[in-house]
Order: sequence, then structure tokens, then C-alpha cells
Amino acid sequence: MKNKIAILLTLTALLSACGSLKKSTVPEPTVTTGSTTTEADPYKTIIATLEDWQTMQTGGNIKLNAGKSFSSSIQMRMVRDQAIYISLRPVLGIEVGKLLITADSLYAVDKVHKRYIAEKVSLLTAGIPVSVSDVQDIFLGRPFIIGNGTLGEGNSSQVSTVADGNGITLTANEHYRGYRYAFAYDKSSRIVSLNIIPEKSATATYQVKYGDVNNTQAGNIAHTIKVNATFDKRKLDFALTYKGIDWNGNVKIDRNIPDGYTRMNAKDLFSIFAN
Repeated sequence: MKNKIAILLTLTALLSACGSLKKSTVPEPTVTTGSTTTEADPYKTIIATLEDWQTMQTGGNIKLNAGKSFSSSIQMRMVRDQAIYISLRPVLGIEVGKLLITADSLYAVDKVHKRYIAEKVSLLTAGIPVSVSDVQDIFLGRPFIIGNGTLGEGNSSQVSTVADGNGITLTANEHYRGYRYAFAYDKSSRIVSLNIIPEKSATATYQVKYGDVNNTQAGNIAHTIKVNATFDKRKLDFALTYKGIDWNGNVKIDRNIPDGYTRMNAKDLFSIFAN
């Protein structure tokens, strides 16, 4: 069960992986200030691929490699700007664990051993003002400014945009604690990756790669996500695959902690994650 709960907690690393970063092998892109205008403004071509959404739910699969390999079916549900719910169902659709991230709280429930974690999201963010909206954008492959939501028409001055023969790169102008982040797109304005570009003081590297980008009710959405990270010299890789996404329907978010479950301390969160 530790491996199963570790998978749930691995997903929360998207909140904290940028906290103390090390020099990455990710190449540093050449950037210019503000939005660069060509025959077709590259910033506007990216924004044009984004549509509004309120809720989403999908099935799928997760694969984890953190020294040991594990895979499981999942169900994911989101309420925009409010909640991310992930249910882990490795056998016959039976839920054995779940993770809930809200604006200020983190819950992880281990149904096999009847235990749970309930903490503030700030436990994982290392002071970085990452919002639920930001994490949702990471899961969907949408560009954002940390703490300010998905990029839109009014955000062009907050990023540097470079277009060349290989595609488009959007880089946030405002760095945070010695690192910056960039979104890479192909020639068709489909997202390829989110790269964390750290400076000298670092203990982690981090990259998200996107694939199977399809046009949906919410615009261009990635249906495969691969995360490569290194924490304290330990490598962690996991992949998410979505199998059909339903938008803007009624979504149930289970916020209940079952009676009789034992609460774990915050330190146990990281000990489980390390196993």
C-alpha cells in the first residue's frame, strides 16, 4: 500500500518540485521582453487555443517509477480553481486510496490501512504561491503565471515570447527564488513541455512533457503527461494518460474522512513519499 499512496503523493510533487532547484540539463531558451510580433503574433496563437471550462472528469492510468515500478487505473475530477480529486483503483475499479487538493488543504487517504493525512497545502509549496488553478493547468497542459492563473489576452506583458522554425517558447518574465519556467510549443501551437530552468543553488530538476494534444471543449488539452524529476539524488518518473474527458458536467468531490481512520503526522507524508 505504501507504493499506492506514494503514487498519490507523487502527484502533489507538482506543487513543490520547484522549491529548491539545481542546475538542470534543460537548455535555456533565448528570450525577449514582452510579446514578439511576427506575421501572426505567436502569443495570440497560443491564447487562441484555450477555452473556458468549469468542471472535468476522466478515467485513465498512472505509471510510476521511483526505484520500483507500479501502475494503476485512476479517476480524476476537477472543479476549476477549487479542487482536484484523484482516486486510485488498481484492481477491478475498487478504490484503495484517494487524494484531494483544495485551495488551502491536502488530504490523502489509505483505505487499506485505514489511515489518512490532512495538512495545509503550504506544507508542500515551500512558500511558492502556487494555486489549485496552476496545478490544474499543469495537469491539462495549459500555460499559466504562478498565482495569477491561466494566460489570457491581458497577460502578454508578463511573458517573453519567441517564435522560430521549431515552434514557440513562452517564458515568465518574473522569476521566483532563483528559477524561471518556460512553456514550449510546436509549430501548430500544441504544447510540448513545461521546463523548470533553475539557477545555481539546486537540489532538484523538473520537467513535464506533453503528448496526444487534442482540441476539446476546453481548447487544446494534453492527454498524456510525463514528469521527470530528481529530488536529493533520487529519480522519480511518472506518467498520466487520460481516457476520455467529460467537461462541465456534475462532478462529485468526496471530501469525507472515514470514521475510525488514524491520522498520520506531516513527517509521515514525506517518509511515505520516499519509499
